[in-house]
Amino acid sequence: MKSLRRIFKSGVLIEAAMVAFLAFVLSFAGNALADQNILIYFDGHMHTTRSDGSGTVDDIKATAVARGLSAVIITDHCKSLTKAEWDSLVAETAAVSDGAFLALPGFEVTGSDGMFNRDHMLALGVSDPFVGDDAEELCPEEVWTSPENPYGTGPMYPENLTKWVDYIHSKGGVAVYNHPSGMVRTEYGVNCMEVYNQSHVDDVAGYAKLMGYSDEDAWGFGITLNNLTIYGERDINMPVMFPGYEDPIPMRNALYMATYMFSGVGQWLGTPLVPDGSPAVPLNSWDQLLLAYVNGSIDTPIFGLANTDSHNTGDPDSKVGVVKNGVYLRELSAAELYKAIKAGRSFATTGPSLAFDVNGELMGDTAYIFDGCATINLSVNSENPAAILAKIDIIKNGQIWKTIAPMAPAYSATLSDGVTENGYYRVEVTALDLGAGGYSFAWSNPVFVAIP
Repeated sequence: MKSLRRIFKSGVLIEAAMVAFLAFVLSFAGNALADQNILIYFDGHMHTTRSDGSGTVDDIKATAVARGLSAVIITDHCKSLTKAEWDSLVAETAAVSDGAFLALPGFEVTGSDGMFNRDHMLALGVSDPFVGDDAEELCPEEVWTSPENPYGTGPMYPENLTKWVDYIHSKGGVAVYNHPSGMVRTEYGVNCMEVYNQSHVDDVAGYAKLMGYSDEDAWGFGITLNNLTIYGERDINMPVMFPGYEDPIPMRNALYMATYMFSGVGQWLGTPLVPDGSPAVPLNSWDQLLLAYVNGSIDTPIFGLANTDSHNTGDPDSKVGVVKNGVYLRELSAAELYKAIKAGRSFATTGPSLAFDVNGELMGDTAYIFDGCATINLSVNSENPAAILAKIDIIKNGQIWKTIAPMAPAYSATLSDGVTENGYYRVEVTALDLGAGGYSFAWSNPVFVAIP
């Protein structure tokens, strides 16, 4: 003991030894965690005949298994449910679950149904959807209402969406903001948001086709509108062609006019000045929300999911599982799945798969940087023999740090980067199908980095 005291009398030696020791321990722990996890796929947003879906729980399982999913979360609209229907959903999902497949009951809190300003939220891992006495069958949106905003500028009562989240959390659940179009606010306190919603893309494309856009342009418009969720204000003023106009107009204005034509209520997305003169509510990008966590403005990060929001769950062309989430679990169980979703241990995808860590730490975790250097391990696969990886963007603190164009079905690399401040890395993938044409995408959740 006496010799050890002499060795560590110098503060420099103490600090150096501790840094080396902690770096070793944390690196080993991160790699050990990665080795212990299995990758499974799940789709976490769909509907049965209990609300506005066409299929049963059995129909959903058959489609999900055929498409390689290991889990689904069935999320009927709460206000369409009775206590008896909720109990039957719980029983039926339990009945089809086994060691190789997991079906779980959830519900969707459903506020206003504006075409883009939609106040909808998933409640995952909550055993009872009803507030107060179950006999009254009152859903969160019936206790804390969110009616359509006649000005078309987002929620009439945003504070009520915070109350939905508080209720979901009070029941031990995970709150997910649905098809948000950049409308997520930090004060809501949600755990996750959908960075891709297949139903939302299909709806927008359908509206665009009714207005005369080609199939290709309509699909592109759907993707662009979905991307407002990820990129916020970046694209909202891009010039677009609009029926009746010879020259392009800002997309913000086109959306207002289109929604007015379809519903009689024009909707502003990220409007710079709302009609009643109240403060503007700009669209939040996913990176802005992640930086809010890094900067300490919010206590927990907001992670990204991709879901189908499938309603045609009983049809031959059911959308269940056409988009999904790859999630890393210790075992296939409800507790592990909800824990992993909440922890951000997943990537969202419409096709490609990926593995991503920083200094051995998985998505959702924090890598502590002791030597000023981050080691980024990345492996991506198009998961389609006819597709190539056209582009991989590595995002660092909201900015593209590196763009890679593999032009091959798969790509793997270990990259190094200097780290001088707390932040995060995340990955975006674009794949191109050379046979059928068209693109598919994947988005990792972030790995945070921190300097002790």
